[in-house]
Amino acid sequence: MHKWGITGKLVIAIVVTIVIMVGALLLIVRSRVSDALLAKSENLLEETTDKAIQEVNAWMGRILATLEMQRDTIQYEDMDIPRMVEYIKHTTNTNDAYPAGLYVATTDGTLYHASFVPGPDYNALEKPWYKDGITSEDFIFGDAYFDEDSQSYVVGASGVLKSGSGEVRGVAAADVYLNSISDIVADIRLEKTGGIFLVDTRTNTIIGHPDKEMNGRSMGEFSGDLYAYASTKIQEKATGLSLYNDDTYIEVTQIPNCDWMAVSYVSRDEVLADLNTLTGIMSSVAAFAVLIMVALIIILVRNIIGKPVAELNNVAARIAEGQLDQSINHTSNDELGELAYNFGKTVTRLRDYVDYINEISEKLYEISQGNLAFTLTHEYLGEFAKIKDSLDRISWSLNETLGQINVAASQVATGSEYVSDGAQTLSQGSSQQTNAVESLASHISEVSDGIQKTAQGAKQASQISRDVRTRILESNDKMQHMNEAIQKISDKSTEIHSIIKTIEDIAFQTNILALNAAVEAARAGTAGKGFAVVADEVRNLASKSSEAAKNTTTLIDQTVEAVTEGTTMAEDTAASMMEVVAQAEEVSRLIEGIAEYSAQQAEATEEVTRGIAQISDVVQSNLSTAEKSASASEELSGQASMLNELVSKFRLKK
Repeated sequence: MHKWGITGKLVIAIVVTIVIMVGALLLIVRSRVSDALLAKSENLLEETTDKAIQEVNAWMGRILATLEMQRDTIQYEDMDIPRMVEYIKHTTNTNDAYPAGLYVATTDGTLYHASFVPGPDYNALEKPWYKDGITSEDFIFGDAYFDEDSQSYVVGASGVLKSGSGEVRGVAAADVYLNSISDIVADIRLEKTGGIFLVDTRTNTIIGHPDKEMNGRSMGEFSGDLYAYASTKIQEKATGLSLYNDDTYIEVTQIPNCDWMAVSYVSRDEVLADLNTLTGIMSSVAAFAVLIMVALIIILVRNIIGKPVAELNNVAARIAEGQLDQSINHTSNDELGELAYNFGKTVTRLRDYVDYINEISEKLYEISQGNLAFTLTHEYLGEFAKIKDSLDRISWSLNETLGQINVAASQVATGSEYVSDGAQTLSQGSSQQTNAVESLASHISEVSDGIQKTAQGAKQASQISRDVRTRILESNDKMQHMNEAIQKISDKSTEIHSIIKTIEDIAFQTNILALNAAVEAARAGTAGKGFAVVADEVRNLASKSSEAAKNTTTLIDQTVEAVTEGTTMAEDTAASMMEVVAQAEEVSRLIEGIAEYSAQQAEATEEVTRGIAQISDVVQSNLSTAEKSASASEELSGQASMLNELVSKFRLKK
């Protein structure tokens, strides 16, 4: 089997590629030119159709505007029949499109025309233009038909006619000659034989054709030709571009605001007439150019690529056999020269790579033995430079990380000892705080009992006061003595007020100090000593409350004695003590107030007792937390010692 060389393969590949590319280029150019010509044809059809529609719309607008102006003149001036007939005569020949002028049919079927005289059987109400116009405020175009009077094809335009008061009088209309539309489309040509014509879709009648003889003909008359194809599209309302019989492009477009359609057409062969000539010329030029290029490629590939590649192939084969002492003699200022030079560099680099691999293997073994203080001696190049950089980074990172771990482990061990000592201290302080809080709660309970007794004494004093009121009614002759006794009661009551005020102040301060004690307890730790100070203050206040309660008891006893004395004197002076009744009642109210204040104070001391209980719960929680912290610190210290032992197994750089 014949073995193709690289030269033959390159020549064949290049020649085949060139032929394919040139052929593809010819096809692409032909396709692009064809597409461009067809697109041009489509655009030409669309632009021509749009232009024709614009001109027809403008023509229709002018005619309808003129007709509406004439109709509006009759309406606004509210002309009677004679004036209207005279005005209609003046509208003749004012526009070449409808030379017969305007005519009017009234609601009774009478026709008023400038030149046409209808027969006795003529009824305008049955005419299509009347039926269309009677329902339309604006003038609209009707169906096309052949006008016997003018012997021409016309299309009616009509609109409703009203009186000045808005009452419908009939229909105003005019006959527009189709030849006027033909004049518009006659000048529009597409290539050599293409053009445009207009069709009334309601009657399927041609209403505007470059050939005026075609006006008025029904599209149904044709068969097997362009007009029959266009008729089918119109009946199907299939607007847009289509290809008829593979040789004619047809564009069917709806004209706005009416039932007319515009049909434009152009021959496909006329559009592509220049494409075949251009393709033949391009093919001949391309074939000649391919032959010249093939000859040049064969010569160039053989001299530039074939010989140098054969030499490099021989050297590569010897290198593959392990002969790394090879040298390449080929030199040229191109890619093959660079290839030969790089082959030589590759041999040298392979020798270096062997040394690199040996050193890297040795250092990786040292790392596995825990030696992180190694150094790479070779100057690594190429991709091996990344390996050297990675090994250096690994060495630095491991040294840095393990060094930091060693330091951190020492710090953790030291810190855990501090935490353990602090936790033990906190535990002892919390235990002392618990005892202090229990003692404080006991004192507060005693204060509460004293206040309860004060309240009961106040109630008894109130009852005695009411008894005195009864007895003073019988002590009228000893009024002065009774007044003195009542005065003593009043004085003692004032002192009781003062004492009760002191109790209230003490309760307030006790509440504040209890709150402070709760805050200090929440800040447990080395700052727990502040709680002891707060507890001492609370005990002092409790002592004051106890003393105040005792004074209150003494004063109440004195008050009872004074009331007893007043009662004895009141037995002799009942008739003269009627005026003192009011003062006795006032004393009774004051004593009842004392009883009420004492009850409130008792409730306040109960709140203090509950607060102290909460403080005790918090202190107990702190004690439990401190014990757990001490245990965790001891375990953390052991973990840190183990970490130090593991890190010490590595030899790190200093």
